[in-house]
Amino acid sequence: MNRLCAQIVFFIITATVLAVGRNTLAPGKIAWIWEWGKTAAVEGDSVIRPASAEPNDPPFLTFSQASALYDDSGNVIFVDARYAEDYETGHIPGSVLLPFELFDDYWAGVEPRLPKDKKIVTYCSGEDCELSLFLARILRDKGYPDIAIFYGGALKWQENHMPMDTSKAPPPGA
Repeated sequence: MNRLCAQIVFFIITATVLAVGRNTLAPGKIAWIWEWGKTAAVEGDSVIRPASAEPNDPPFLTFSQASALYDDSGNVIFVDARYAEDYETGHIPGSVLLPFELFDDYWAGVEPRLPKDKKIVTYCSGEDCELSLFLARILRDKGYPDIAIFYGGALKWQENHMPMDTSKAPPPGA
């Protein structure tokens, strides 16, 4: 029994040393401390990016950029990536509900409302929600050429005293 315990401890220590060594020496290493919501200064505002953001992702918008696009609503469509329940508690007025996690259920009803010649801005709850990023990737893969992500989402919108709508969410496919 003591020999088995010693072997287990040996394997755990060996695996830990190898993992630490590989992470320390390898390019593209994993950060030791998770930096959720990295920020980078942009024009007096800040762009918020999740740690999972990749270089080829659609651009991330500051609050100022998102609100300026909202004012140009004839050329921009905001798309809410959250569940219907979250949408009903408060969403950007005029936004289209397309829950990332129920994408297939909603897509047929939403696709006609998203012309490819319009700018699409995805958003979700805020800095703890990556659904807007995941939805933007899907829309990009479906051929939408002009997509941006407002990662500050509904929370940042509300914090800045922007209008919020609490109307009922359309049913899937509608």
